[in-house]
Amino acid sequence: MDICCYVVWFGVISFFGWLYECIFCAIKNKRWDNRGFLFGPVCPIYGFGFTTVLALFLNVQTMLGSTALGSTVGSAAGADLQWWQVFIASALGSAVLEYATSYVLERWFHARWWDYSGMPLNVHGRICLPFTLCFGAAGVAVYYLLCQHLVDVATDVPQVWWEVGSLVVVGLMSADAALSVSAMSDLTKRIEDAQADFDAVMEVAVNDIATGRVPLRHDVEEHARRLAGSLTGIQRRALTSMRSFSTESRSKAAALLRRGLSWPGQGK
Repeated sequence: MDICCYVVWFGVISFFGWLYECIFCAIKNKRWDNRGFLFGPVCPIYGFGFTTVLALFLNVQTMLGSTALGSTVGSAAGADLQWWQVFIASALGSAVLEYATSYVLERWFHARWWDYSGMPLNVHGRICLPFTLCFGAAGVAVYYLLCQHLVDVATDVPQVWWEVGSLVVVGLMSADAALSVSAMSDLTKRIEDAQADFDAVMEVAVNDIATGRVPLRHDVEEHARRLAGSLTGIQRRALTSMRSFSTESRSKAAALLRRGLSWPGQGK
């Protein structure tokens, strides 16, 4: 399978991963939740996981001289990897990818887009056993139900279309990543500034109370509304998507900005 095919499948699965995340969270939270780190409708972590599994297992088949993938789970005919090997590799691979992605995002932006702290057998809230097992099962399904079909599609579709598709995917996702990283870097700074500004407002309010004036609630609301109003659409979406922050002060500042977004006069 050509590299262009992998790029196209990466984009396609990233979209379906985003769709799955949004639907799952909408059902769980009973409201629409536009998930993902990037601005566009994609979750690249699903694309990376899918294409890695596809590339690894198809290369294994080629190296072992297999001519076709197994048609049933556990079938030895045409498949040199047993289903439990596929499951273990997929589960461990997904755990490493998910943990590493969470760690890098938190290091760069001091926030988490998912948090498994409430799930059983979790590791620092970044991964948990139930979802790791689910991803392992998904890897088995991809290997036995999709891999051969994707190989057939790659053969049937003219190469030029894969090349055009890969250029479109790379162009759109590169532009999206650059835009999102720029917006997130600015949002991180705004959250830090929000906490410092809020502390300053509180200090002034305390001084006013000491002199007989009680403007505390009005000052805090007005300050939060002003800060929230300066956020771009990408930053507002990112702020509502973040699940937790690296420090308590950042969490308080983010909560302040979220309240500012919810007050009248702020566009969604």
